[in-house]
Amino acid sequence: MKTKIRYGSSLLVIAACLAVAGLLGFTVEKGALFAWFSSHRLASILIGGIVVVFAYAAYSKRSAEEREVEALIEKEGLRPTVIADGDSGTKVVGADLDPLRQWLRESNGLRWRYRQPWLLLTGNDTAITSLVPELKNQCWHITDDAILLWQKPVAEGRPDDTWLRELYKLRRRRPVDAIVVVGDAASNAPTPSRGTNAAGIQLAHIASRLRWSAPVYVLDYPELTTKAVVTPPLIGCEFENASSARTIETALLALNTRLADVSIAQMASDDSNRYTGQLSQYLDKRIAPLSTWIAGINSRQRRAINVRGVFFASRKQSDQTESTNAASGIGEHLWSHLATDALRTGGHRIGLHPVSVFSTATLAAIALWTTGLLLSAATNARDLVLTSEAVHNLHTARDSATRLRNLLALQQRIALYEDRIQHHAPLPTRFGLNHDAPTLAAIWTPYSRTARDTLITPVQQNLEAQLVDLNQMQTAQLDSQTSQLAQDGHKTLKTYLMMSEPAHADPSFMTPLLPHYWNIAADLPPGEKLDLSQRLLGFYAEHLKQHPEWRIDARDDLINGSRQTLLAVIGVKNSEDTIYQDIVASVGRKYPDQTLASLTAGTDTRGLFRTSASVPGVFTREAWEGTIAQAIDDAAKHNGTASDWVLAGANTTNSPQRTQTASSPEALKAALTGHYFADYAEHWQAFMNTIQWERASSMPAAIGQLKAMADARQSPLIALMKSLEYQGSAGAQKASLSDTLVTKAQNIFGGNKADEPQAARPDPAGPLGPSFGPVLRLVAQGTGGDAPSSNNKTAAGYSDLSLQRYLERVTTLRLRLQQIGDSPDADAQARQVAQTLFQGKGSELADTQSYARLIAASVGAQWAGMGDALFVRPVAQALQTVLQPAQASLNEAWQQSIVSAWNRSFAGRYPFASTANDASLPELARFLRPQGGLIAAFLASQLAGVLELQGDQWMPVTTATSSLVFDPSFLTAINTLQRIAGHLLAQGEPQYRVEFKPVPSPGITDTLLTVDGQKLHYFNQQETWQPMNWPSNDPQRTGTRLEWQTEKAGTNRSLEFDGRWAFVRMLEHARVEPVDSATYMLTWQASPFVREIRPAAAKSASDPAYDIDTLIAQEPGKPAPGSDTHALGYMMRTDVGKGPLELLALKGFVLPSRIFVSRSPGTANMARDNSPPPLPKAALEAGKRAAIPLPQS
Repeated sequence: MKTKIRYGSSLLVIAACLAVAGLLGFTVEKGALFAWFSSHRLASILIGGIVVVFAYAAYSKRSAEEREVEALIEKEGLRPTVIADGDSGTKVVGADLDPLRQWLRESNGLRWRYRQPWLLLTGNDTAITSLVPELKNQCWHITDDAILLWQKPVAEGRPDDTWLRELYKLRRRRPVDAIVVVGDAASNAPTPSRGTNAAGIQLAHIASRLRWSAPVYVLDYPELTTKAVVTPPLIGCEFENASSARTIETALLALNTRLADVSIAQMASDDSNRYTGQLSQYLDKRIAPLSTWIAGINSRQRRAINVRGVFFASRKQSDQTESTNAASGIGEHLWSHLATDALRTGGHRIGLHPVSVFSTATLAAIALWTTGLLLSAATNARDLVLTSEAVHNLHTARDSATRLRNLLALQQRIALYEDRIQHHAPLPTRFGLNHDAPTLAAIWTPYSRTARDTLITPVQQNLEAQLVDLNQMQTAQLDSQTSQLAQDGHKTLKTYLMMSEPAHADPSFMTPLLPHYWNIAADLPPGEKLDLSQRLLGFYAEHLKQHPEWRIDARDDLINGSRQTLLAVIGVKNSEDTIYQDIVASVGRKYPDQTLASLTAGTDTRGLFRTSASVPGVFTREAWEGTIAQAIDDAAKHNGTASDWVLAGANTTNSPQRTQTASSPEALKAALTGHYFADYAEHWQAFMNTIQWERASSMPAAIGQLKAMADARQSPLIALMKSLEYQGSAGAQKASLSDTLVTKAQNIFGGNKADEPQAARPDPAGPLGPSFGPVLRLVAQGTGGDAPSSNNKTAAGYSDLSLQRYLERVTTLRLRLQQIGDSPDADAQARQVAQTLFQGKGSELADTQSYARLIAASVGAQWAGMGDALFVRPVAQALQTVLQPAQASLNEAWQQSIVSAWNRSFAGRYPFASTANDASLPELARFLRPQGGLIAAFLASQLAGVLELQGDQWMPVTTATSSLVFDPSFLTAINTLQRIAGHLLAQGEPQYRVEFKPVPSPGITDTLLTVDGQKLHYFNQQETWQPMNWPSNDPQRTGTRLEWQTEKAGTNRSLEFDGRWAFVRMLEHARVEPVDSATYMLTWQASPFVREIRPAAAKSASDPAYDIDTLIAQEPGKPAPGSDTHALGYMMRTDVGKGPLELLALKGFVLPSRIFVSRSPGTANMARDNSPPPLPKAALEAGKRAAIPLPQS
């Protein structure tokens, strides 16, 4: 068995080592592991040596203990002898426990193992069989309170190992609940020396085999001459610490004294009842040896045996018949008490118990993982702190030199994280807490922003300056110097193009050149500046291709000019651009320019829309079909060449396809065609976006406009859109008559083949489909044709938006306006119609306006000017004539129902006016209450269609008519009141909850702040937060007061106000400094000479200084009275917003008297009509780079 245990321990150690090795192998890269061991070689050797020394010491100690046990067994004669069966020669095993298992399963059900306590008896065989005669025939006996187990030792008192193993298998989790040592061995055996107790060795052997240390009870069985007249109660004692003989002896002496007292009392009443006295006499002689014997059992430290108590039973008493023994006092009290106490005390597992091994392994794994987590958390936290410091230092850099150094530090952090992500993070940063990838993604943003300011922009400016010089270079006379300048210019242009097109970035080419193009005003030594430029710009060049968002906005004029200069010098011809320009120039004035009059021939546009722009004749459908298409085909057949990508201008300057020119006739034809149609669409979009709608000053004028534009025969709008549809179909492929007939025949005779895949067909809209597609769909659906797109799903999405339906809605709108205009009271009816719009109710007018916006949105941003002028503006202008009377009516309703009542309630009252009269808080709540307040109810009922509550802000509805202009002061006022109401009336009744904490002030020994009866007394003790409510719940206790006492003077008093608004009056005198979003520092100056300071920009409630959401410092509104020059400070912490400080926004507050700003119809369009037409796209792009920017419209 010793060999098995030793082998088991060795296997357990080997398994643990293999588990750790496997964990490291699966979680750590081999290269990283070897690198770690190489860098920590000394520490690894030291730790390994310490582990080996401890393991050797533990093994040596265990071996010595095993030798000691073997020697003790030999000395005491406890070595078991193997009794062989005469027939088979096998070892005799213990009694079978299968009947017990079967009986318990039948009697107790599922919990048959643990429903009753199991008590294992050991000790004197004769005493055990005398005490429980049933154990003579079988190894178990079941009582009402417990299950008694006993197996006769195999030889020389040694427990039967086989029977103990069967018992362990029968009840693995808790083999026995207690062990009872029965007999008088303590009185017969000699006193053993400490550590050589044979009973302790047997108990340790039982615990080792069961792998369980259960509580032990000693049942002494003395032989007395007198039996008890009455069945005695349970006699014995229990002790907590049985390892000390003195403690045990003390407990037994106390028991003996108690028995002597009881014996005297019994003999006084019955002289024949001498049982208790004899037991006390017996204890007089046996207390010392019994105490030493029990202490010897508990002295084994490796396998702690817990002897819970000693109990006594007279052998004379138990010598009764077996039928009455079970009903004796022993059976009724002893087993019940032992079972109850054992369950309460419990045992514990010992040795290599599977649960202990598994728990130890699990705890070791948890400890290892927890250590890894803590180490990873600390390491990652340190890295995050360093990265955060680098970002913070970069943001707070005051000069260019510091900013460059901090940018280099951040660059190093980025390089660190990139290396970790590419080559796996170190082991101390793993364990599920590694955030390298998110951190790297986060710090790219500050790096990109700073790099653009300090690196990219200076390089871009210098490159553009050199390209400007290159454009001005004379190319008439070529010499070596000119060629050298051209070569340098080619490098400059190539670098510039790489920065604008990161896909072509070449780090090996850019890295040595970028430092030459970079220059910044920084106070740096030349050597450090050169080093920083090389390291910073080299890092930028290496990462440019992976970050396309770093591209610069290239100037096309500089690129084109530089290319032409380099072509003239270097001699490389850019065939594509030259061919295209030759083709366009060859058309000349062959085709007339298209104007608004030519596009709307046969109709009259006067009074509807106008424009003075025109489209060059070369960009018309007639020019394409007559000349351009054939010219491109001829040029592609004869000029299929290639050129350097730096000098090759493609069809679109911002397209990635620009980098390679045509290398074949087909590619050159596609490039020339794309270039032409890109210019074609740009010219037509620029022309249509310059159209302006004429303004109508009255309702009859607006009705006339709507009638003219919706006329099916003479509508200029229909004529213009038809012409645009015709011009937008240039280059579209037309199906021949034969192809159409064949397709229809196949559909008729071939059945339904809708589900079969069809061959790819070219887009019927042609090359202009992406740009003209929205307009073509709009007009085609209006005429019943198919939407010009090969994508039927996309076309189906626009089925409800068409020019025809738009004109039908315009006709309906015109008839409605005409009905209003013909009514006897046109203004009243107009106000009634407009009121439905204001209240958010559905109406034909609102539906028509929404449909017009959908039409304008459907044509896309490229046609935004046309969509607004031709579709949105006519409807909006007509609605303005209806809304104008209603605006005045609604302003009047606001004035009468809200403003007048407001002025009656609050005019001349504080805080709206600087008077001693306070405004009523319930009255203010009646106006401001978010649910049911007068202002909220008015806005919800009268302006629901044009004003909506977004969070705590009233905002104009974006879908409402653009002709409505709210008074800015009205929006500011209602939003101020809305935010105050949301915080003041959060719980229904007006009240703020705040916390105050005093701040020590030099020279001040005592302060007392009183707010509506709530007092905060501070006499330089530990500062604490004290909650306060304003207004307080007691309406009878109002007013504020601030008292203080200095070192040299008595009590002073100031800021004493009465009334409900006393606290706000007091706050008005304080200097307010925000600490964070919820904490504010309030300072009152107790000085008679404090100047009167107002908020710097607080002339009205709408100013930022009175903004209830601002966090800027606020000066006191009035001089603070007082008699001493001391600053009294308090910290105020609010639950929401700025707390009572928000009410300072009501200081001088005046409710605006109007909602809308009145203006005549057409005013909104006046500036637009009088302004010059919009510039073309190319001009706008060039204007962005001009020294004097273009005026903004």
